[in-house]
Amino acid sequence: MKPIEDVFSSDTFRRVVLPGIVLASGIHPLVMKFILVTESLYGLSALAMLVSEVVVFGLVLSSAIQWIFYVYEGFRLSWLTSLAFRANERRVAKLSMAVYGPRPAASLSTAQQNALYESYEHLRDFPIRRDEDGRTERYAERSTLLGNIIATYELYPEATYGVDGVFYWYHILNFAPGSLRTEFAEQIAFMESLVLTSFAGALVALVHAFVLLGLAIGFWFRRLAVFSLDFGPRLSACLLIFGVAVWILFYLAALQPSRDASKIFRTLVDIAMPSFAEWLPSANPSVSSSVAQKAKVFKSYLRGD
Repeated sequence: MKPIEDVFSSDTFRRVVLPGIVLASGIHPLVMKFILVTESLYGLSALAMLVSEVVVFGLVLSSAIQWIFYVYEGFRLSWLTSLAFRANERRVAKLSMAVYGPRPAASLSTAQQNALYESYEHLRDFPIRRDEDGRTERYAERSTLLGNIIATYELYPEATYGVDGVFYWYHILNFAPGSLRTEFAEQIAFMESLVLTSFAGALVALVHAFVLLGLAIGFWFRRLAVFSLDFGPRLSACLLIFGVAVWILFYLAALQPSRDASKIFRTLVDIAMPSFAEWLPSANPSVSSSVAQKAKVFKSYLRGD
């Protein structure tokens, strides 16, 4: 058997069990009647059913991890994060002015230098882009802060070397040292588990916000009540607060692992790029002129030329 510390530090626990516990804590009161029927029907213990809830909810969230990240980065349900995008645009402008703006003639004091370093560290949470003259600037590429931190390493190969890092993701990783690949994968797995747990908290908060709304409607308009619950608004309000707290705290906790993953991946790209650049020309497939002409026509058609 594995030691208990290995179990709790494993990717399985962090990506399945931890978010499953959070989601089950909020959903269990709503499905309690069904659980009791299932227990009596199959002769299962309450503990076994609770463990099954945790695993099922955790697996459902884990299977939707790509969609969840799209929401957190602003690619899906973008109206949810539109305000965050504007806030991050203003934040980049303010930080850029603090870092690259005009300086006083006199030398900076220690407090001013510390404030400058802090502003620069916050500015590094946003990706770089280059203009035609080669000048660089930081900008808000995605809605949320987490999405922009992810963009700092996803777009780094293109901004620095002109290579599409998303398309050649695994090719670049293949030329990197094994130790860096392992460290990068560990940071990504840790960050993903925190994001999944944060999303589970958001779901719990959303569900019990609707429950409280339904309880209020049922209290004032009894004829509109569809079914009754075995718990009152106090428990639902507590679970709402719990869900909001988990959502915010685990989101904030995911930022630092994302920054660490960005540092590792940028180092990984710098080390792997010479070998990747040497390999790339030899990877171009040789095709006949007729096939190349058809591809050119099709590409022109897709562009609308």
